[in-house]
Amino acid sequence: MRLFNRKSPHKGLTRTEALAGIPERAPSVSWKVLESGDILIEYPLQLQPFFLQLANRFHKGITQRPTKKLQLDGMGSTVWQMFDGARDVRRIIADVAEQSGLSLLEAEISVTAFLRQLGRRGLILIR
Repeated sequence: MRLFNRKSPHKGLTRTEALAGIPERAPSVSWKVLESGDILIEYPLQLQPFFLQLANRFHKGITQRPTKKLQLDGMGSTVWQMFDGARDVRRIIADVAEQSGLSLLEAEISVTAFLRQLGRRGLILIR
């Protein structure tokens, strides 16, 4: 008899599989380029059903879901515009390294961390 519910080990992607993925913008995300060249992303908040019911109770007649905005800096904006559905992560890393003068390792670390953050917020999909 098991006393504790152990989770099965998470089977993640290998590094090679992760770098071969092609990032795409999520369909629920809208974005625009600001005058400064930065990108402003607007995306719907992921709320628990309890909080949705609470919001509907106090704000009757509001049919729009609450949204959140995220402004990307120059490097983030450059990477965001590279999500064209044709470039894989490896190619994006190489392009970032070339444009910014970073080594491939530095570019890989920064781009993958950026992709991880965007993925956690539900702004991108990797296929």
